[in-house]
Amino acid sequence: MALAAEFSAQLRMIGEADAARVTHHLAEVGLPTHLQDIAGFAQEGLTDADALMALMAQDKKVKRGKLTFILLQAVGRAVIAPDVELRWFVIF
Repeated sequence: MALAAEFSAQLRMIGEADAARVTHHLAEVGLPTHLQDIAGFAQEGLTDADALMALMAQDKKVKRGKLTFILLQAVGRAVIAPDVELRWFVIF
């Protein structure tokens, strides 16, 4: 969820303050906000964002080099974005 908020801000779908608000709330309730916080992340050979992207690129939902993401139009308003090009995705 934190990554979706950050990515939504990168795409200028939401403001950076809203993305920070989502991330702060998730951290406050004890949910992961960084890739390394996800249980099993390193054990699956996912050492960094590039490794995750390589894995995601193999997903059956990739169509013509584009991934489907759930992104935010506003805090509490998620949308399905079926045509996100991989070049836009930068993980913090």
